[in-house]
Amino acid sequence: MSEDLLALSDDMWLSIDHNDSEALDLGYRLKKDYNEQVDTFSKVVKNINDTLAEFEENSTLNDSSTPIHNTGNQGRQNQKFEYNENQAHSINEDFCYKRPCGMKLENQIYEGLNTWKAIYRQTIEHLSDKSPDIFNQLLESEFAKSRRTNKVYVAVTPNSMICPEEIAGGFYFETNLSANSIRDRIHQLLRVFSIPDSEIVFYLREDKDVD
Repeated sequence: MSEDLLALSDDMWLSIDHNDSEALDLGYRLKKDYNEQVDTFSKVVKNINDTLAEFEENSTLNDSSTPIHNTGNQGRQNQKFEYNENQAHSINEDFCYKRPCGMKLENQIYEGLNTWKAIYRQTIEHLSDKSPDIFNQLLESEFAKSRRTNKVYVAVTPNSMICPEEIAGGFYFETNLSANSIRDRIHQLLRVFSIPDSEIVFYLREDKDVD
């Protein structure tokens, strides 16, 4: 949503006839009012994210930060986490209104990932551990910044982000993202690390109260 708001702001400014003084003056005032409203909205979103982050911190204390089962080797599977390969969801699906409970990334299964933010965090940590050299070059990759809106997704400082989180390598990642935005970010990360889409699948919770 933040990207759409920024894109709309750009479209508004570009649609103004800058050679028409009256139109330019009106457009400036409308653009200024729009920017102020977006700024207020961003602050509200940040406050909501802070509240959700606090809730998430309390509700996901038991999240696994290490793989519970390596399907490529002999190992102990955690029986509390039931997964079915026939119910695995690929990264190319729509995850709007869907809630995760785990994922498999490069034959490593992670449990207790009950939010998309947790999925995102674990993916970043996995890739950081797997290929630290590539990870350290993220700032220079196409993943770091949106070409269209200049939105920053990873940086060494959190100043340009709405809901930054320091996840790995001293880097801050923007976590003010929807489920599908996180899917897209992970998809782009996989390309940076030359990992096929088939190497990641998600397992979803069955929430009866969610359509």
